[in-house]
Amino acid sequence: MTTPTTTIPTRTEIDPSDSWDLTRLYQSEPEYRKAVDLLKASYPKLTNFKGHLADSAKSLYDCLEFEKTLDLLVEKLRHYASLKIAEDSSNDENLSRRAELTNLLTSVHETASFLNPELQAIPDEQFDLFLADPLLDAWKIALKKFRRYRPHTLSEPEERLLSLGGPIIRGHSETFSQLTNVDMKFGMVVDEQGKEITLSQSSYQSLLHRPDREVRRKAFHQFYQEFDDHKFSLASAFASSVRADVFFR
Repeated sequence: MTTPTTTIPTRTEIDPSDSWDLTRLYQSEPEYRKAVDLLKASYPKLTNFKGHLADSAKSLYDCLEFEKTLDLLVEKLRHYASLKIAEDSSNDENLSRRAELTNLLTSVHETASFLNPELQAIPDEQFDLFLADPLLDAWKIALKKFRRYRPHTLSEPEERLLSLGGPIIRGHSETFSQLTNVDMKFGMVVDEQGKEITLSQSSYQSLLHRPDREVRRKAFHQFYQEFDDHKFSLASAFASSVRADVFFR
């Protein structure tokens, strides 16, 4: 007869000291919502720079600085939403938050799709003059690196289409994540002390370090049997990933 079962604790059952502190990003959900609203109100202002990047070093500088403020805001929002979904990928609020942010960022990228083509269209002589301007000193290295992509930059309409289609073309990533992190169930493994342990992607690693060879063998085969049982779905997701990479190449 085995000893009591060890199950995977829910998020509310975990000691706060053993979880990440998201208050370093946002103190509360309302504060996160406030940041989302700020992004919604701010990103349309990117259009004010459209057609003016080549006007002067000042125009280019103002655009780059404004885009940087958006990038920093987006980075925080992405981290928060990503870490919340990592807490529980089956939670409706977490899924809704990620879906909303994905849609919002698609609109941001669509609005910003003119930046790359317009910046790359600046003639070399004028671009060099901009690089020599002290106002752009902090951006000089980034601009030089960016210029390398000139032969691979598409027109504005084409870049816009890529921005709009990105979430759809990359949808296989979310499918794989939900399948492996939520839907797949790995069952229980009895350890060397007779204790039943819920096998998961996290407990699997610890079970592989157990001194009992039979426990390690059982954990290994049981874990990968679940992957084998879903091999056709996983293969489909992988095929979609390859097609996406070929498309964006």
